[in-house]
Amino acid sequence: MQFGAAYTYSRSRDFTSNNETGNGANMQVATYQDPSSWNYGLSSYDQPHILVINYTWDLPKASRRWNNGLTRALLDNWQISGLSTFASGTPVNVTFTTTDGADITGGGDTTRATGATGNVPIVNGDPTLPSDQRGLLTWFNTSVFARPERGNPGNSPKDVVRGPGINNSDITLFKNIPFGSGQRRVQLRWEIYNVFNHTQFATVDAAARFDTQGAQVNARFGQVITTRAPRVMQVAIRVVF
Repeated sequence: MQFGAAYTYSRSRDFTSNNETGNGANMQVATYQDPSSWNYGLSSYDQPHILVINYTWDLPKASRRWNNGLTRALLDNWQISGLSTFASGTPVNVTFTTTDGADITGGGDTTRATGATGNVPIVNGDPTLPSDQRGLLTWFNTSVFARPERGNPGNSPKDVVRGPGINNSDITLFKNIPFGSGQRRVQLRWEIYNVFNHTQFATVDAAARFDTQGAQVNARFGQVITTRAPRVMQVAIRVVF
C-alpha cells in the first residue's frame, strides 16, 4: 500500500484579480478612490486551506487462502486507488445594478473590472454566515448590502464573501489479468468520480439589484446557482504489453 498527503496553508492578496463579471477582465486600479481599500484584497484564486490525499492499495490475493483456478481468476490481482481533495472556496466580489439605471457615481471608479456593469454596494456588516446557516438558498447574509446614495461610490471590498469549497473523492478499481509472458496483461478499470455523490456547490449569485426605494429585488441574490459535477462512472479496458 502506498499513500501520500499534501496540505497547503496560504494567503494571496493583490490589486488586479477577482473581477465581478467572471469574463476574465482584469480589475481597473482606482483613480479617485484609495486603491488600498478599493482594489487591494484577496486574490481571485486565494484558498487558505487545501488538503489532498492519494493512495494505492494492492488488495491481498484470495488464492493465498483458497488456492484454486476460480479464485485466482476472479479474486486475485485487484487494486484500488483514490484521490480526495478538501479545499476552501475562493473570494466572491459582490456588485449591484439598479432597476432605474441611475447614474449614482457620475463616472470615475464606478466598477472594478473593464467592461463590467456592476457597481460597488454599501456593506453595513459582516455578510459571512456560520457554516450551519449556509445553504443552497442562503450562502451569505444579503441584508448587510445596501444601495449607495447618489455620489457615493460604495465601500464593499472585492473579497467581502467567500464562495463554496471543495469536498471531493475519486476512486478507481483495477483488475489485472496477466496473459502470456513478461509484463503483458489486460487491465479492467472502473473509475468513479465524486464517488460519494457529494453535492458540491460551485458559484453564488453575487449581483444585487436595487429598486428606487433601495429594496433588493434580485430573488437569487446570495443563492447557489451552479454545482460541480455529480458522481460520474466509466469502465475501460486497457492492454499492457
